[in-house]
Amino acid sequence: MKKRINGTLKIDVYGHKSEVTGWATHCTCFSEAMRGFVHVNYCADSRSETGKSLCKRLLRLMGRKNVSGDFGVVISGKASYPQTTACWNVWETTRLPVSQKELCQSVNYIWTPSSWGRQNLIGNSIKPETISVVPLGVDIDFYAPDQKQSSNFKFLMVGKWEERKFQDGLIKAFTDEFHPKEDVELILHAHNPYIQGFSMKKKLEDLGILNNNNIILSEKCNQISLRELYRSANCFVLPTRAEGWGLPILESMACGIPAIVTRYSAPLDYVTDDNGYLLNVERMVDAHDDVFDIHSGQWAEPDIRHLRFLMRRAFENRGEVLEKGRIAHEDAKRFSWRNSAQIAYQTIVKCLGDSRGGGTY
Repeated sequence: MKKRINGTLKIDVYGHKSEVTGWATHCTCFSEAMRGFVHVNYCADSRSETGKSLCKRLLRLMGRKNVSGDFGVVISGKASYPQTTACWNVWETTRLPVSQKELCQSVNYIWTPSSWGRQNLIGNSIKPETISVVPLGVDIDFYAPDQKQSSNFKFLMVGKWEERKFQDGLIKAFTDEFHPKEDVELILHAHNPYIQGFSMKKKLEDLGILNNNNIILSEKCNQISLRELYRSANCFVLPTRAEGWGLPILESMACGIPAIVTRYSAPLDYVTDDNGYLLNVERMVDAHDDVFDIHSGQWAEPDIRHLRFLMRRAFENRGEVLEKGRIAHEDAKRFSWRNSAQIAYQTIVKCLGDSRGGGTY
């Protein structure tokens, strides 16, 4: 007879919160959605803490011998604690660095958002039976269509400026493909809070782009303004080298804006040829990023010629873009935060059942 686990399930959530980052959005939205299934205890609120100070705080919290929950979920990718727990692995290169591998090996269970992420972990010698696919989500009530039509066509890129996002290649493709007098714009919302004194304007100057009215630099903004930025666009574009998930892609889709995104890594779980434009991979290349100290494994090199082709196709076929956007909005509904929480809850129940000799809630 199976052992029954009684009482309300309680989980501890460790990770970033109250910061304008993907990790913070993940932690906050997931935790709130989980409240519909379990009792949630926030164990870390980073507020303005970043970098080493946050990691030290997490380590202290996670080193406690007596945790309040039945299950601990680590949403930071930086640290863990010796308790029945799961860490969310969101890594983007084909080879896990030593710190990531040690983290995965220190916990009982590993969650990853995508089927690609699961295969990547298995390829890094992580035991398949410990890995569960628990997708991230999008706030489908907040991010919803309300497109404002304009005479000129707007491409939008959202994502911090870094090697992995391939902004250099995107800018080159755009400026090579479109004449300044064409009714088309590329809006860049590509701030990087991890680089002191970072300036998108300076980045453009370094690329030799001066006074180009067709490239618009978006200011830092709150969530409401970001939603309006999505809604003002015709097509989202992110020629990424790899994504562990790709939250801005889903946010744009939820707003009815289709995405041009690389045919590689996690976005393939939700971007299709029907709801977006999949960009070909030219080849796999060694991954390097000095800012984030990434020097292991490989990621994809997007095909710039194909990127130019897809941007031109979208620009010249607004009816097709609108139809793909309609489908993108419907497909995004399958990836709500409630859906993520429900899958997480079922996964936790199974994990606790396995560790305690089986059981049901």
